[in-house]
Formats: sequence, structure tokens, C-alpha cells
Amino acid sequence: MLRVTKRYVFSASHRLHSPLLSEEENSVVYGKCNNPHGHGHNYEIELTVKGKVDAVTGRAVDLGALDRIAQREILQPLSHRNLNEEVAAFREVVPTTENLAREVDRRLRQAWPEAFPGGPELETIRIRETDRNICEI
Repeated sequence: MLRVTKRYVFSASHRLHSPLLSEEENSVVYGKCNNPHGHGHNYEIELTVKGKVDAVTGRAVDLGALDRIAQREILQPLSHRNLNEEVAAFREVVPTTENLAREVDRRLRQAWPEAFPGGPELETIRIRETDRNICEI
């Protein structure tokens, strides 16, 4: 088995604010990320897939197919969006990096069998929100 990782980048804004917390609690928990006007990030998403190297193509994954599924499931619906307001998954869920990772994982796993019948396997999703804030699922 071999692992191949491909990186994708998109920009989006969000506000970290839980309706289950008071304004003061939100301010304490999320600090400057609770800015009522939101803030933006240049997210980097790394998709790692695991598979066998095909004897004919010499590849473990069709990178074109990986690009298409990333475009359709991640980049197109999330890029240049206000995650809180424009992405249904985050209307009632705080768009933390952890929840973004969970949503990207859900989207990819749902679409994966059609895009890659018989393999390779989606192994890891790594999201870099900032140089110091990285989440892996």
C-alpha cells in the first residue's frame, strides 16, 4: 500500500459563536474569533489516500478524479463563502476547524464510492486554518 497526499486551498470566513452560550461566554470561549463581523482564513486541506500502485498506470490514485471530487465536494461549496450564513451545515453548528473537518469528511465519504469504485481509500483529511491551528481526521 502507498499513500498519496494532495493539497487544496480555499478562502472562507466564519464567526465562532454558539447559540447555546451567552454573549459573555462566547466572548470568553472564542475570544477574537467571536467578532460579530466574522473573520477569514486561507484554509489548506490535505487529502491523503491509500491504495495499491496499479501495474498499468503506475499510480495509486487518479489525481484527476481526486481533483474533481475535491472541487465538487469542498472547493465549490466552501470557497469564498461565509460558512455561518452560506453553508447549511454550519447554520446551527459552530464552524470550528474540527467541525469543518467533520463536514469535509462527511461530504467526501458520501461521494467517494462513486468517484473511486474499488479504491483507493480515503485515509486522512488535514485542515490547516492557520500556521498554528491544524486539525486532522
